[in-house]
Amino acid sequence: MAKANRVHSTPPTNTSAINPNPPVDTSRRGFLVQAAGVAAGGAALGAGLPLPAPAATPQGVPDPILAAIENHKAVYRSLTEAVHNHGDLEQLLPRDKRQSHIDAWDENIVATDDPRWIESERGLYAAYDSEMDVAAELVTVLPTTPAGLLALLEYAVSADRDGELWPDLQSDDGKRTRSWHYFLIKNLSEILPGFVLA
Repeated sequence: MAKANRVHSTPPTNTSAINPNPPVDTSRRGFLVQAAGVAAGGAALGAGLPLPAPAATPQGVPDPILAAIENHKAVYRSLTEAVHNHGDLEQLLPRDKRQSHIDAWDENIVATDDPRWIESERGLYAAYDSEMDVAAELVTVLPTTPAGLLALLEYAVSADRDGELWPDLQSDDGKRTRSWHYFLIKNLSEILPGFVLA
């Protein structure tokens, strides 16, 4: 099985999702910021998808991929909420009260910032960090049933409506960064011969 680690990257820095003329940003961070409302809709859509049945082994053990999918949905909803909260504060507070910035490499806290901004920066980074970890976990938990395999594939597509949801990941040896989809396909190709799909 190909193991994946998340790649350290910077969380959203410009939460202008509610700005009618947001700057163009084609990165994943920009997508999260500018399309938080769409993302929330996508998460809600994913949450409403019916799971194929049966999604348990003959011994009645639930397929672990189903819990991993539900975990990602919950963490992504939290990230979307953090993006919205950050954007609201960005509109509410003057620029000189929101100078603090946190990313994977640095925590730059400005003592004169509004405490709500500092808390929001920390919360946004923590939510983004959690979503990256759970996305990496989602490609390492292997389905144990054909229904679980189909649920994972359906979620991978339906949750990623704009092609920006899934992060790049790093191989365990740290030598190569690849797309989330690469690890998904690699790991599923290793277990697929063991499945007898009806």
